[in-house]
Amino acid sequence: MSEVMNDDIMAVAMLAKEFVNLIKTHEHKYDRTFSSAVKSINNDSTYTIMDDGGVNRNVRCAIPNAALRVGQYVWVKVPSGRLEDMHICGVKDSNGNERRTNAENE
Repeated sequence: MSEVMNDDIMAVAMLAKEFVNLIKTHEHKYDRTFSSAVKSINNDSTYTIMDDGGVNRNVRCAIPNAALRVGQYVWVKVPSGRLEDMHICGVKDSNGNERRTNAENE
């Protein structure tokens, strides 16, 4: 009986070790949204913002007919962890309240 329990304990330990290895190697593929400010408006219809790691990024705006201004606070989304698809998905009003768009459903 103790051999069976010992085998069960070893199996659980092996399973736990596999979980830990899986977590360590997992790529974070989830949407992430953070606030930033428009630093500049570029000639190619993109906006320069600073990402949450302090890197300047040129991103497009997913808000239809938006007229963003330099210094305006915006919401920026990184869908499924893909930096190349990072885009402005909403604006913050002058009171700091969030005002998102239906571009969130992309």
